[in-house]
Amino acid sequence: MNVIDLLKREQEKQQVPILRSGDTVRVHVKVVEGTRERIQVFEGVVIGVKGKVGLSTSFTVRRVAHGVGVERTFLVHAPRIDKIEVLRHGQVRRAKLFYLREKVGRHARIRERRQPVGGPEMTLLRAEPEAVVLGDVEPDELPGVADDTDDAGVDATAVTVTDDAEPEVPAGVAGPASEPESDGGA
Repeated sequence: MNVIDLLKREQEKQQVPILRSGDTVRVHVKVVEGTRERIQVFEGVVIGVKGKVGLSTSFTVRRVAHGVGVERTFLVHAPRIDKIEVLRHGQVRRAKLFYLREKVGRHARIRERRQPVGGPEMTLLRAEPEAVVLGDVEPDELPGVADDTDDAGVDATAVTVTDDAEPEVPAGVAGPASEPESDGGA
């Protein structure tokens, strides 16, 4: 990777929802008024998406406020966007829904897609750099990895046992599953 690609990758957000035309979205935008910063919500229908991946990916959202159609274009990876929620997935057969500008009321409705494309989790995760396989590299070569395992491959620092008490498990380490004692099914 060259320097420009690294800078672009640094500016991208880790998680972005998959947006398609016809989706109803709620965009939380950071707005600065004087010295105060607040979150403003813009909810509407996505009428177009430009680009698929990268910093220049943008989408246009349209809503009708007080009888006037308002369209706003957002960059997906903009730092001013706090989060993007996809509320509904619309079933449309066009990439750009500019015909909605002439439609009013019930004629501007979009049918909801029954099964969203891509499953229930429609979040695009940014790919992490290639992982290093631990079998290929010696533990001394990895930064920050201590050799705390014994010959059986069990972490020796995970569980501390005192002489007459229950095993003490540090926070964040999964210990043996213990069920609460019941009083006979009452």
